[in-house]
Amino acid sequence: RPQPSQSWNTFVVAMGIVKKGDKEADKQAEAFEDPPMVKQLKELDDKYLDIEKEYQREVQKLAVKYTELQQPLLEERKKILLTSEEDGPKTGTPALSSFWLQAMQNHPAFEDIIQEWDEPVLEYLQDIEKSYVDDTDGDAGFKLVFRFAANPYFTNTELKKEYKTEMSNPYCGDIEVKEIKCDTIEWQTGKDVTVEKVAKKVKGGGAKKNKQKKEKEEPRPSFFREFFRSLAPGQPLSEDLKEELRGQLDSDEEDDGEDDDQMLEYIMDGDHDIGLAVRDQIIPFAVRFYTGEAVPDRDDDEDDEDDEDFDNDDDDDDSDDEPPAKGKGKGKGKKAPKKKESGDSADGGQESKEKQEECKQQ
Repeated sequence: RPQPSQSWNTFVVAMGIVKKGDKEADKQAEAFEDPPMVKQLKELDDKYLDIEKEYQREVQKLAVKYTELQQPLLEERKKILLTSEEDGPKTGTPALSSFWLQAMQNHPAFEDIIQEWDEPVLEYLQDIEKSYVDDTDGDAGFKLVFRFAANPYFTNTELKKEYKTEMSNPYCGDIEVKEIKCDTIEWQTGKDVTVEKVAKKVKGGGAKKNKQKKEKEEPRPSFFREFFRSLAPGQPLSEDLKEELRGQLDSDEEDDGEDDDQMLEYIMDGDHDIGLAVRDQIIPFAVRFYTGEAVPDRDDDEDDEDDEDFDNDDDDDDSDDEPPAKGKGKGKGKKAPKKKESGDSADGGQESKEKQEECKQQ
């Protein structure tokens, strides 16, 4: 019978509790040998998994077949949206201005990503396309192509984004994002919406300071910064990326114990979820998101709870920040109850104070 320590080491490795590449834990797991009955059960498990993989291959063939049947409908939609009149708007979708912008803004995945300075750029978005990285393997990832009309912001006519993934745990269906590759945006001079110009401090003062006013560019939140960036395990995180993640986790740098790899994995998983929303929801049913019909309803109970929490937070803040309710200066307003002293009564002390207040007022 295995010792408890051996069983625990095997458990933590199997559950992924230890860090990847922990050689000592890997060796201990390999050294531990399953009992004969467990080996027999695992053999049945493997045969079951082989049939499951065969099923998934057949499902992928059907997915490719029906994707091809749906494609002409998406092409027809594109043709309708690109129909323009002589006096019509010169945007990406002249038939319905801001079609893709509004469809994306109505989706919960983009509610915090698209900024107001992104909107004029996304007005020129003509279409979004999707495809598999490997038609024979649905777990290998997918591609998205954002097609733009000629615009004053960048020279690209298309921006491609590719998610490379693989099945990391076939027993749970976990997908691991291996790499995210994006095209580089070729911004026109002075048109990069992912940065803003801020005044640069100049030493000195008076007339000299006014003459030497300078500006520098600093990164700012943007759909084009957050969505079109290449990510891969092992790459160093930029400071603005770290700041973004700290904001999402609502944590301070001092309290954040996650290393760069864990932070990057978190970001890549979130990015992949947004990509899936584009592929599986926005592209197929864009007009429903444009009109708002496809937008999921928020639970009223959740809204009420959020409002109550918000109100309670306000009440707490108000109670801390508000001045005393009665009188002026210290000691006249409400205070936290004092600790009783020997021989004193809490009620008696309160009554004597009230009488003193009445005498003063008279």
